[in-house]
Amino acid sequence: MMVDHLDGGPLDLVVVGGGLAGLTAAVRAAELGLHVLVLEKGEGSHYPCNSRQSGGILHIAFHDPCREPKELMDLIAQVSDGQARPDIARALASEAARFIYWLRDKQVRLMRFDPREMYRWCMAPPRALKGGIDWEGRGPDRTLAQLADRLVALGGELQLGGHATELVMVDGRCVGVRGKVAGVDREWRAHACLIADGGFQADRALFEQHIAPDFDTVFQRGARTGHGDGLKMAVAAGAALSDTHRFYGHLLAAEARSNDALWPFPQLDAVATAGIVVDDGGNRVADEGRTGVYLTNALARVPSDTRLYAIFDQDIWEGPGTFDRVSPNPWIEKGGGTVYRAETLENLSKLISVPADALVRTVAGYNEALAEGKLGELTITRSQKVKPFKIATAPFMAIQLMPGITYTMGGISIDASAQVLGKDSKPIPGLYAAGAATGGLEGGSEAAYIGGLIKAGTFGMLAAERLATLRGKTVEKVSEMASASHSAASSQGLARFPLLRGTLQHGWTIASIAGLFVCGVTLLLGWPSFGIFSLALAAPIGAASTLAILSYVELVRLITELLMPE
Repeated sequence: MMVDHLDGGPLDLVVVGGGLAGLTAAVRAAELGLHVLVLEKGEGSHYPCNSRQSGGILHIAFHDPCREPKELMDLIAQVSDGQARPDIARALASEAARFIYWLRDKQVRLMRFDPREMYRWCMAPPRALKGGIDWEGRGPDRTLAQLADRLVALGGELQLGGHATELVMVDGRCVGVRGKVAGVDREWRAHACLIADGGFQADRALFEQHIAPDFDTVFQRGARTGHGDGLKMAVAAGAALSDTHRFYGHLLAAEARSNDALWPFPQLDAVATAGIVVDDGGNRVADEGRTGVYLTNALARVPSDTRLYAIFDQDIWEGPGTFDRVSPNPWIEKGGGTVYRAETLENLSKLISVPADALVRTVAGYNEALAEGKLGELTITRSQKVKPFKIATAPFMAIQLMPGITYTMGGISIDASAQVLGKDSKPIPGLYAAGAATGGLEGGSEAAYIGGLIKAGTFGMLAAERLATLRGKTVEKVSEMASASHSAASSQGLARFPLLRGTLQHGWTIASIAGLFVCGVTLLLGWPSFGIFSLALAAPIGAASTLAILSYVELVRLITELLMPE
């Protein structure tokens, strides 16, 4: 077996996994003067991973990570029903903004491609507004390429085709990693190891042990690379696990198994949570009213040979069915998917081969409970975190669906510095973990989704800084960097564009002065011919000029916010 070190001296850090968590940790560690090696089992410059194929949205519970930390902690507690670990939540809420500005400092392009708050920080360019696979050359793909280049420029190494299989433990301390490259056994000795190879969503045995009894029920809507190798290695080294029974995912058309235009988008959460979901017997099978992620988790426990349908009507199709960026209406049918329609529920039941009496009874019972405020008394309780809609406006519709899994939410237990915790709740020396390989933040009874990318990047950064501190390197204080990030946002963003900044800052003043000027000129020119009546002409012309300039300023502001969210 070959024992390797990085050229120039012993390794300080071996990172397992080259996604956002792993590359962030590696680049940050290299910046701080550490010798770093990243082992990525994928091949080629566009090696597959969930980070690369994601939407690139950096949010915390669908909110701006640059909000005040106390607000973010409250949001995390609310979404997770108080089940997120307070120390992990506090670390994310306090440091996520700094991670975003760190990314920007690495020349990663961020933009806002939707006016809603959760889209303030998005890796650019975004995916196209259409269904199907669309990640190559998009923001996350470019971000990982930039970080990989930065790592190499700093003297680090990215070993593609490097498959880690075992941690090297000496007297309870992690001192390296064993694995293979091109079929050759290798061993890399280092002062520390970071596990950042994602979740275990693509591993049948781990899925059926932790998530649900039938792996074939779910569809892999991510990169399909998460086999839990890092988790297995950590457990063998004595690591504790945290809340491994939930996953992040969305509902997809069942036809996505044979049609790539229907995954990873459009997702069917909006119509399924506004209406109801029934099985092939015509009966409801889960609480549709919590969140789409919760419903997806619930349906993952239904046997794979059971057909599932979202049942809804025209009002839902034209309302919630259009709300997402890549919405079911119209992208299911544009992608070649099937939406069943009928003027009566009886006829709809024939189209989807569901007993008519059962479907009619189920919809009637749901509508009656909704009208009487008794959804909580249904045989399967219907929550109202997501607004329920009456199913009454023809045509009635159905789409056969299935649960799609992106990544597992639970995993290796870590502390607020991303140090792996043993079963005694104490850090295992030399062992760190970040990203979807870890637990403690998302999941729980609510299947709470907080944000995969922001979790990955923030804890990758914190792991590197903790190790650098232990290695005697000078690390700029977290609080000072975060404070600087918050306060510098607006001033740095437009510093290179003084005319644009002046237009946005003084638009109202400019518009008012221009309107008065146009009014005065019109009055001056019109007075000799029309006298006092020229006022009736000058006033509306001046007002129109003011409104035109204000409209231009608002358009500039909108474009600026989209392209430069800071």
